[in-house]
Amino acid sequence: MTSIDPTKVADVAAALKRKPVVSSACIGCSACVAISGDVFELNDDGYSIVMDLPDYEGKDVDDAIVACPVNAISWTK
Repeated sequence: MTSIDPTKVADVAAALKRKPVVSSACIGCSACVAISGDVFELNDDGYSIVMDLPDYEGKDVDDAIVACPVNAISWTK
């Protein structure tokens, strides 16, 4: 039987982690911040940015994506 290398499993898992991204279409409405303030914040110019976190799963990012009036938020890998 072939064994699975735990290092390779960890590498694949890390590669599959998704991170939200905010495009330049952001209008600074702050809906994403209201929904998922632990992931999004407004920068000094008033536009949404994504905070650097080790994991974004379970942080209501999908709800923020749906609520964005200009579709400026999406998932990336």
